[in-house]
Amino acid sequence: SLRNTGRAAKSASTGVATLTKAFAPLLAAVSVLGSARFIFFKTAELQTQRKSLEVLTGSLTKTNEIIRELQEFGAVTPFTSSELIEQTKRLKAFGFQTDELVDTTKRLSDVAGATGADLTGIATAFGQIRAKGKLQQEENLQLLERGVDITTELKRITGLQGDAFEKAQRQGKIGADLVNQALINLTNEGGAFFGG
Repeated sequence: SLRNTGRAAKSASTGVATLTKAFAPLLAAVSVLGSARFIFFKTAELQTQRKSLEVLTGSLTKTNEIIRELQEFGAVTPFTSSELIEQTKRLKAFGFQTDELVDTTKRLSDVAGATGADLTGIATAFGQIRAKGKLQQEENLQLLERGVDITTELKRITGLQGDAFEKAQRQGKIGADLVNQALINLTNEGGAFFGG
């Protein structure tokens, strides 16, 4: 009985090995098709983003330069080129100048990398500050929820503390230019988010 079971197991093993060999080319073909589909999808996505960014910047040359810089940056960060391009488009739509897009995207990526927060949320908050021209409590809270304490640096820059800072913020005296300077200070060497 044991010999018969052994023979049956050996026979079944041979059948499975034969079946595996038969399916190997099929599995390889499916893998190649999946890879081709992924490449096609990513290429189409990049083309869509390129066109959209070109419309926002008004220049194909500048768009290609921005995308090249973001792809190089994306290669050495945990962010994909697609994510970085998407945030760059968002910043441009919020009113950032074309020549500051790449630098701002990199700085926001440093902040997101250092805090572990989502890049989209941080970029949106900074974009809203730029669009409004000032820091309001709503955007300040959005940043604080993501672990980004920009107010401490703003207090250092302005020299205002406590109620005086809050009053200046309510009156719209903490402008987007000060917030941008705080971002630069925090992401430059020695800043809390440097190399994030």
